[in-house]
Amino acid sequence: MSKKLDIELIEYHYKCGDGCCDHYGTITKVNGVRLELHNDDTATILEQVLQHLGYDVTITHEYDY
Repeated sequence: MSKKLDIELIEYHYKCGDGCCDHYGTITKVNGVRLELHNDDTATILEQVLQHLGYDVTITHEYDY
């Protein structure tokens, strides 16, 4: 029987009142545990999820454009 894995991706966007700052990103939670990095980059999100689960991860990201 496989284990259930619950992954939450919570996107946020914050602008301060005077418009000088603009913060955004994605919070990742695995089985209710909030991971450290807040990032929109899919490779970073995937890597931290797999590392959280105990895997030794190397991700190769190739751009074809």
